[in-house]
Amino acid sequence: MILTAEELLQKLDNLKAGTMPAIEQAMQQAALNVEGQAKKNCTPGQSPYYKAPYSDDNDPRRVPPHMRDTIVGTVETQGTSVHGVVGTPKDYSLYIHEGTSRMPARPFILDAITEKDTETRTILSDALTNLIRSQCE
Repeated sequence: MILTAEELLQKLDNLKAGTMPAIEQAMQQAALNVEGQAKKNCTPGQSPYYKAPYSDDNDPRRVPPHMRDTIVGTVETQGTSVHGVVGTPKDYSLYIHEGTSRMPARPFILDAITEKDTETRTILSDALTNLIRSQCE
């Protein structure tokens, strides 16, 4: 395929315009992937930890919903920077994640990020590859 200078400039402009939306969409998919693994890490019977970080429904110190049910993956965009964020608003999540003097750490989010690293990289690189290929047709 032979392109004129104007056609090439148009394709480059399309790439520029499509990059941020493609990355944001891919990052949302990656954050949801990590979110799912973090929830699994907090589920009895599926957790890799000795005791899953899951509160008892009868524990008066824990207000429902369970921490697992509040884990959420979101995307934050600031200028040309796109960040996938996975977390939970539960106050006690830091103590579970990092541990205390009486309880070992159960880093349910960090372990999920590490476990899903290859998939995250694939999701992001595929999004950019598909965008570039769409402009090369």
